[in-house]
Amino acid sequence: MPTRDYSFVGRLVLICALFVAFAIGTNASDDLTLAAKARVFDADLVERFLDQGQVRVRRWLPTRERPFVHHNMSDTAYMTGIYCATQTWRYLATGDPEAADLARAAAVALGHLVAVTGSPGLLARASVRQGIPWFDDGVWHVSADGQHRWRGGVSSDQVDGLIFGLFVFATELADPAEREAVGRTIGSVVDAIIANGYHIVGYDGEPTNWGHYEFDYVTREEPMNALLLLQMVKVAHALTGEARYETEYRRLLDRGYARTGEGARLDDPPLEANHSDDVLIALALYPLLALERDPVIRASYLRAAERWYRGGVYPGIDVEANPFATFLYQHWTGERAGHAGALNTLREVPLDMKWNPDTIAAYVERFGFTFQAEPLTPYPGEVLLPVGQRGRTWSFLVHNPYRVGGDRLVPAPFETNGLDFLLSYWFGRANDLVGARE
Repeated sequence: MPTRDYSFVGRLVLICALFVAFAIGTNASDDLTLAAKARVFDADLVERFLDQGQVRVRRWLPTRERPFVHHNMSDTAYMTGIYCATQTWRYLATGDPEAADLARAAAVALGHLVAVTGSPGLLARASVRQGIPWFDDGVWHVSADGQHRWRGGVSSDQVDGLIFGLFVFATELADPAEREAVGRTIGSVVDAIIANGYHIVGYDGEPTNWGHYEFDYVTREEPMNALLLLQMVKVAHALTGEARYETEYRRLLDRGYARTGEGARLDDPPLEANHSDDVLIALALYPLLALERDPVIRASYLRAAERWYRGGVYPGIDVEANPFATFLYQHWTGERAGHAGALNTLREVPLDMKWNPDTIAAYVERFGFTFQAEPLTPYPGEVLLPVGQRGRTWSFLVHNPYRVGGDRLVPAPFETNGLDFLLSYWFGRANDLVGARE
């Protein structure tokens, strides 16, 4: 892996950005503790973004053309997988039976998203019940029983989220019958991808646009997908015990998939870095590092984690005070650097990053806290923005923190959930990286 070799200007920008980020780190726009903020986000997600265990991303407000609430559903499977893991960790941290129920419902929903397509091992991006008003711009099909519509065109990120979420649930919370059911679901998805030459093949019999794991693709175009394929095969073996998955895993290792995966994070300038891929890499590495015991192979995954977190010629995630990435890296390595910055990011997540003023006002009255919207300060050039100075986004874990994003001070036609906060917070709580009184 190349070592960091920032230019003088690059180092100066980085130092100034970090100074700004931590200098205003105590200027959160609300007086909520982290635990109280989690209660608000948890309640909002259940009440406004959850449908039959599936997590919707954007909640579009009624208009004259569509006088009903509808949701963007392209990332439902991905978000539901993350939510399944999040509520599992919430249960581990608190023992709250509601969290266990929500994790179980999400696991069932993920199984449904595989079953509803009617094609063995094919995952749907989302499904909705027939007969309810809805709108989404994807390509939809009707289930064989006529009870649901389901969205096709599934991608590697949706599979990544499913495998991650079901792995956490199965290993930390599920009873034997649930674990067996999860194993069947994951096994069917993995079987289909292997049988189709390391492709996700859609309803039309053709590989989907973003469903490629074949050797030429991962070595020439997308090394991240080498980790994603290793993740799903490793988890399938762990949850089913079937030797054929271990055989397949060894075959992939022999072909160099783990070595390829060391370069999963592309070493790009900050403004070009793909933070969506950063999350996908994290979701793939989590099961791999939890399951792999061979020191040579594990070292390969740790090198992938090191490049992902520390960067190479260009900065990694470590300078960004990203709470989920920081807590994960601490969990894997035992390091504590960056911990205060990660906690500050959670404290400073502005509610108007997600919601319009009337929603915030309703929650202020309901939960009894104060909120003051803060204007965004213009920043020159390529500067790392503290989370309180970023614009509207559906996920601050995915949004590039060197870009402002949407205007938080103008009411938007849609609102989004706080799953990015909840994933970070409850992982930290479950792994003793965030205190209950923070």
